[in-house]
Amino acid sequence: MTLPEPHPPARSRHVPLDSILAVAAFQLARLRAPLRLLMAAMGVVFPAAVMLAVRWAAGAIQSGGDEDLEAGREIAAAIGIDRVMAATLLYALIPEAVCMLGLLVTMCPAVADELERGTWIHVAVRPGGRTALLLGTYLAAVAWTSCVAILGVVLAVFVAGVEDPLPLINVLSWLVILSAIGRGALFALPAVILPKRALVASVAVALVVEYMAGFIPAVINQATVSLRLRSLLVAWMGWRYKVPTDMRLLVDPQPPWLQVTAVLALAAVLLTVATVILEYRQFPPSEEV
Repeated sequence: MTLPEPHPPARSRHVPLDSILAVAAFQLARLRAPLRLLMAAMGVVFPAAVMLAVRWAAGAIQSGGDEDLEAGREIAAAIGIDRVMAATLLYALIPEAVCMLGLLVTMCPAVADELERGTWIHVAVRPGGRTALLLGTYLAAVAWTSCVAILGVVLAVFVAGVEDPLPLINVLSWLVILSAIGRGALFALPAVILPKRALVASVAVALVVEYMAGFIPAVINQATVSLRLRSLLVAWMGWRYKVPTDMRLLVDPQPPWLQVTAVLALAAVLLTVATVILEYRQFPPSEEV
């Protein structure tokens, strides 16, 4: 009697939520290291410092020049930055720059850290370990980056001296969350494809996809987070009919709910692709990754 040849055990597709949350909690604990907290503090303070410099510059101009700096500061303390200028500057500084930098630091090392520490084998042999690692790191990166950026929004808006600041804080905070969700998923692909060079690859992806393709008025920019964020900023700030005609090609006229759905759908597709790649990707010790 011939016994059937044993089949290799099927890889479990079920990933308990507890495993994802455990990875997220571990990654958040690592992010509370002194150096990471210092970097987060810089991300919170930097936009406010820029807004304060803009106020001082505006005050110096109204006081008659840079030679009367003290008078300029007094004027700057009495007046706030124009609402449109404040919203435009803070959009570029926080949902774009601060979120991008925060996600590069937190999402890119998802697999590289395990390879460098020699702990990848322990992740790979656990049922659902790879997926839990990726999704848990993504969840931690989105939560950490969003918290840092929202704190930066609150501080910068109040420093800017904008009238009725709460609606502007609300708009920018939602843009921060959507930016973290979409771009965190975008950076998950370089993290699993080129883990040792994920930072360089993510910067290249951000420049080519988000900024070059995102500003091309064609079908290609429909798959970018930057187009959705710009469109939401224009819609939520009530600028739809104030945007110059030649700039309307850079905004999508669809309603906000569709823009939010597009960001969430794009993030889901990117995370699914990254998860599938990671499930079948192997990192032998002799391979140069």
